[in-house]
Amino acid sequence: MSVPRISSAAPAKVSAETKSVSDKNRIIAVEKDDNNRLWLSTYYGLYYFDPATNQITGYQPENGNTNGFYQDTAWVIRKSKGNKLWLASNSKGLKLLDTKTGEIKSYQNNARDTTSLSHNIINTIFIDSNEDLWVGSLRGLNRLDIKTGHFKRYLDKFQVIYLSEGSNGNFWAATVSGLFRYDRNKDVFIPVIDQTGILKSNSLIYGVTEDHQQNIWLSSLKGIVRMNVETNEAVLFGKNHGVKPGYTNSIRFIRQNGDVLCGDTAGYFILNGQLFGEDTLRPIVNISSFLLNDIVVEQSPGGILSAPMGQTEEIRLNHGQNTFSFGFSFVDFISNHEDTRMLYMLQNYDKNWRTADESGEAYYFSLPPGKYIFKVRAYGANGRSAEKQVAVIIASPWWRTWWAYAFFGLCLLAIIFLTDRIQRKVMLAKERARTREKELAQAKEIEKAYHELKTTQSQLIQSEKMASLGELTAGIAHEIQNPLNFMNNFSEVNKELLLEMKNEIDKGNTDEVKSIADNVIANEEKINHHGKRADAIVKGMLQHSQETTGQKEPTDINALADEYLRLSYHGLRAKDKTFNSSFEHNFDKSIGKINIIPQDIGRVLLNLFNNAFYAVAEKRKLQLNGYEPKISVSTKKTDNRVIISVKDNGNGIPQKALAKIFQPFFTTKPSGQGTGLGLSLSYDIVKAHGGEIKVDTREGEFTEFSIQLPVSG
Repeated sequence: MSVPRISSAAPAKVSAETKSVSDKNRIIAVEKDDNNRLWLSTYYGLYYFDPATNQITGYQPENGNTNGFYQDTAWVIRKSKGNKLWLASNSKGLKLLDTKTGEIKSYQNNARDTTSLSHNIINTIFIDSNEDLWVGSLRGLNRLDIKTGHFKRYLDKFQVIYLSEGSNGNFWAATVSGLFRYDRNKDVFIPVIDQTGILKSNSLIYGVTEDHQQNIWLSSLKGIVRMNVETNEAVLFGKNHGVKPGYTNSIRFIRQNGDVLCGDTAGYFILNGQLFGEDTLRPIVNISSFLLNDIVVEQSPGGILSAPMGQTEEIRLNHGQNTFSFGFSFVDFISNHEDTRMLYMLQNYDKNWRTADESGEAYYFSLPPGKYIFKVRAYGANGRSAEKQVAVIIASPWWRTWWAYAFFGLCLLAIIFLTDRIQRKVMLAKERARTREKELAQAKEIEKAYHELKTTQSQLIQSEKMASLGELTAGIAHEIQNPLNFMNNFSEVNKELLLEMKNEIDKGNTDEVKSIADNVIANEEKINHHGKRADAIVKGMLQHSQETTGQKEPTDINALADEYLRLSYHGLRAKDKTFNSSFEHNFDKSIGKINIIPQDIGRVLLNLFNNAFYAVAEKRKLQLNGYEPKISVSTKKTDNRVIISVKDNGNGIPQKALAKIFQPFFTTKPSGQGTGLGLSLSYDIVKAHGGEIKVDTREGEFTEFSIQLPVSG
């Protein structure tokens, strides 16, 4: 995007020559700067008057052109911050004069740049309360961004003549095609058309001024117009008030007492503020006649008009009398005909007020039934107004009345009722036959679904058992590996010792042979020990994989818990080599053996251990500062019950999920990582042993499961 062309002149100097402004140098624009000097624009140059010296001095650029701005007459001068003057050129755009340095910047139209000035002929300059500079030109309105030197254009098709800002924030633009108000929120200008019809879209407005009551006064071709912004009503002051229509009149000032000072070619005149109050003599509006199909309706007892038209407040018509007209008139004893304006509206039909012509008649054709209010409003001099209204009610035809609709509705309901009764009898017999068939089919489906459900339940339970078996197998494999490693190592050592024994036998060193034999015997005992350990592990795996017999047997609960804790840990380590967690146990040795089904309780413990290690592994992935995974297992005997507790310092269980954890198929693990049957089966196993399982948790801190089992079962 191109930047508007900015030219600058060399620092200016002020001529020492003192001279007065001649008659030919007619003053066009005046502005005071921060030094109390008056800047004067004439057809023959730019001058400034210094009250301190009482002298008028011509302003000249350094190039010596004594005519100053002869070719660039400033029609408007406005002062901005920094003692700078904005000059509206006659044909060469906008200029900015720095009175301190003498620097001059020029802003002109560039046909290829839409951010340049819209036209070089400028009518007005205005600086609003936000310090925005507005430039009204022969074609459009411009707002300047001082930082970028770019203009934003508004009202491109209109010649903007005058700009004004009201005390309530309204910003007005007067154009040859009417008055516009600036909407700051939407950044657009909206045309102003008053409801009295005085301001139209093609009205030429060349002056806007606000009085002390926040009314705006407009200079127009018709005369002086006062507009109430809140009510959107306008009053015209024309010949009746001594105001000559045309370009000559212009509002210049409003006094504190409300007097409006206006100027024209003959001088200035005053609109007396006291005339704007209420007049004792009020205007009169009269609705004089009512016509149906162009026939005047006369007053008659029991007729449409039972009283004179001027006294009638309501007219009732039937549905066929929906084409009518009104005649009306307006009398103002102090206004000329030119200063009055009549409007009319049929409420509930017309969207806006209509302007009445000289005939004083209003026509309406083929109106639908309903209630309408015909209103006539007239505006006289000084804003005085009068209004008259009459209600018109057009009745609906009998087939569109409420009782007709009610009768039609009852008939329709009766037909529907009879038809429904007949259809019901026919369908009832068919439905009974279908119902019997459906019941038989549903019974078969239910029986089939029941068998499938039982089969599926058994399969799911077995699937959960196999899943736990798989996790257990990984841990057992790791456990078996340890004794096998010991057995292999001691076998290698024995081989070396026996070879050494042969050498010593050959040497006849009996004492050394005996010592080596003792070492071999000790190693063989260790091999035997680890072999039995491996055998015990394999037997435990076989017991877990076998279907439970349902028979309880005395079992060391501490040994069972310790074994499954290690198997669960090694199982998780087998799947994830990076995982590591500390675990500790605190077993009550006084418990001894209790009657349980070891395979079933083993599954419960394995499930709880797996869940605990999973919880700390997930929390460890969050890489919390100072976090160390830890599992605690304890047993305790109290009265005739044994309590087994499994506690982890993982993320805990959310409160909204706590009530569902023992429900089948409910899991907090991601999809594919849990069946949702582990805790459900554990709950059933513990209940079958006459015990109970409880959970205590705090989200983000820990989870603790407690199993209570009877000592003797």
